[in-house]
Amino acid sequence: MNESIYYNVDKLHEAIGTDRQIRFKYFRWNIKKEMELRKDGAWYQVSPWALMWDDENYYLVGYDTEDGKIKHYRVDKMWRISVADRKREGKEQFKAFNMPRYTKSLFGMFGGEEVKVTLEAENGMVGILLDRFGKDIPVKPVDADHFRTSVVVAVSSQFLGWIMALGDGVKIIGPDKVVDRMKEEIRLISKMYED
Repeated sequence: MNESIYYNVDKLHEAIGTDRQIRFKYFRWNIKKEMELRKDGAWYQVSPWALMWDDENYYLVGYDTEDGKIKHYRVDKMWRISVADRKREGKEQFKAFNMPRYTKSLFGMFGGEEVKVTLEAENGMVGILLDRFGKDIPVKPVDADHFRTSVVVAVSSQFLGWIMALGDGVKIIGPDKVVDRMKEEIRLISKMYED
């Protein structure tokens, strides 16, 4: 996997340097920790504009002409990258793009007391948890639709907010002090939105 990241980064630099678009396939992890291609294996075609490094991962920031917007892609999840013949698009959109603010809004979210936390999640959330905490986390099925995992995290408002952002797909089930802190965080936020 590490060798493929170097190859991918090299291809992305080549495309940026020659002002060309790239084609690639993009994957996610499934409940069996196997690669699963997104968009049923269809090719992505993107204009690459920048590479950024955050939380031990490379990300490509590129312009998706089809959707007409700037998007980011994890470089280690890009597969079979090739430089296309078409010139890059989205120059004006990228010039207006605030990279530091974008990076801060997406990443770098943990800080606080480190605790081993048990999460119960819908199977569809396994990729998000593997991405965040690594492929070595335990994945134990609870029933046909859910699994449990334990992860060591720095429990902070940012971490709790990240869990909340996943909606009802992921729930903290232990330890009690972290569950109680989540309940309190929800109560405070709910109170803040009362009329």
